[in-house]
Amino acid sequence: MRFLGYFEQICSIPHCSYQAQKLGEFLLEFSKSRGFDTKIDENFNIHAIKGKPKICLQAHYDMVCVGEAPKIELENDGEFLSAKNSTLGADNGIGLAIIMDIMDEAQDLEVLFTSDEEVGLIGANAFAGEICAPALLNLDSEDDSEVIIGCAGGLLAEFRREFEPCELGLGELFSPEFEPCELGLGELFSSSVSEHLSTGLLSNESSHSTSAKNCTQNSSNLNADYYESSENFDTGLLSNESSHSTSAENSTQNSSNLNANYYELSCDGLEGGHSGMQIAKNIPNAIKELAHFAKNHGANILAMSGGDRDNAIPTWAKALVSASSKLQSKGLVKAKKLDLLGAKELFAKLCDDDLKNPIIMKSNSADFTRNSRIPMKANSADFTKRENSRNSRIPLLNDFLLALPHGVLGWDERLGLPKTSANLAIVRTRLTSKDENARIAFSVQIYARSSSQEELAKLKNSYEAISELAGFQSSFGASSMPWEPEQSEFATSVLTALQKYRPNAKITAIHAGLECGCLSAKMKQKGKKLVACSIGPNISGAHTINERCEIKSAQIIAQVVRDVLKNA
Repeated sequence: MRFLGYFEQICSIPHCSYQAQKLGEFLLEFSKSRGFDTKIDENFNIHAIKGKPKICLQAHYDMVCVGEAPKIELENDGEFLSAKNSTLGADNGIGLAIIMDIMDEAQDLEVLFTSDEEVGLIGANAFAGEICAPALLNLDSEDDSEVIIGCAGGLLAEFRREFEPCELGLGELFSPEFEPCELGLGELFSSSVSEHLSTGLLSNESSHSTSAKNCTQNSSNLNADYYESSENFDTGLLSNESSHSTSAENSTQNSSNLNANYYELSCDGLEGGHSGMQIAKNIPNAIKELAHFAKNHGANILAMSGGDRDNAIPTWAKALVSASSKLQSKGLVKAKKLDLLGAKELFAKLCDDDLKNPIIMKSNSADFTRNSRIPMKANSADFTKRENSRNSRIPLLNDFLLALPHGVLGWDERLGLPKTSANLAIVRTRLTSKDENARIAFSVQIYARSSSQEELAKLKNSYEAISELAGFQSSFGASSMPWEPEQSEFATSVLTALQKYRPNAKITAIHAGLECGCLSAKMKQKGKKLVACSIGPNISGAHTINERCEIKSAQIIAQVVRDVLKNA
């Protein structure tokens, strides 16, 4: 079981997505030291060839980092591998380790280690080399009784809108023009609370008295009660020490949260899971749970942070909300009352750019309009009049989160697995600057999968429509094409080798993403046919801190790979 030693080495080298260069360098030198003709491309894919290979072994070398990862404290109880308080990275570290073990003695072998698979199959999609072998065996599956010959494609979307400090969460924000304190946070930004904070991140020294006066009149947070967690947060995010007193006065007069209560809502410790492999299990989504709670109890989300990665079902979410009545913890959601200082501290924490798991989508900021507005042609005064006649206000962020789809959206009866799904994955609140011109940026990421490219295109249209109606800008990141199932002699030979150890093994497809499809398509563009399939050991809880890999299963897959190579 030399591969376990290699896996331990892999765990000791940080290799989160976008940050796996050190492991890439290690694999590059390892391949060269084993006598392989090795190249690394500009996207950090490592391509190694030795002799006259008939099969190319392929795995990716980045991992989903959740919990304390990239620090991995490996645990081995003799039956399972796991990690203490972090993802294990068996997806796809075990595949890497098995390949490394085989490279120690192989004479005719081709190997492809790809980069950044977990964030949109980036390395495989950008691979410009040519695979010499006629067959590719991917080692990124998570069930040792399956030979995979097809997978879903993926689409990553991000939605963003920036708000003035007093715009967020009320019905008026659907108007083309905004009052300065529609956010419901006017009190938090006024000079009357400056003595509670040690720094002036949002100081407004040059603000005019008239602006402050209007902000106060429309603010609905005047004399609000707040809830907070027991943690201390020693920062002055919303200090306004040098503002004029008239600014605070006007902020109070215009606030629309008069006599509101403020709470910290939290939902954490949920099961989570791989957004492709486990989306059909109806696992609770912490972001959705929080949004439903707020909606059901008449609360307005003012700031929020939740989720870790686009391909992981969110296990946690936290929000600052305002409510006209008292909130109590219920079900999966905990509610804690905040005083004024606690509300400011929580808002600061939710906007902290140093959160351990920030949004990782590398989108161009130019894709987003700085001041996004609903393209509404109705008369502003008439619209405001209609809104003011309502007994309750529309919580925009609540509704936007609830409108975005999550879960299985279509089922493939033939294969007995999801055809189309979406994972509402990440929510973040950020400040655009640390001065009086600061704006609040609310961002949401969602990752969709489908075995149909047409369905992915329809989802994209839906996303664009929903975001436009809510005044958000949409941006789309890396995507992958579905890998259409195709039976081949190679897949049958792999199945035969696997059935020696797992008699009930079968050929099937999965609702997760694999690199086989895009690599086969790339070779087809070069005029070469590449047949492919995927196998892997039993891995449970991938993309969560509960990830485990069955050792006996990994041994079986290692032996199957050797048998396939021997009989090729």
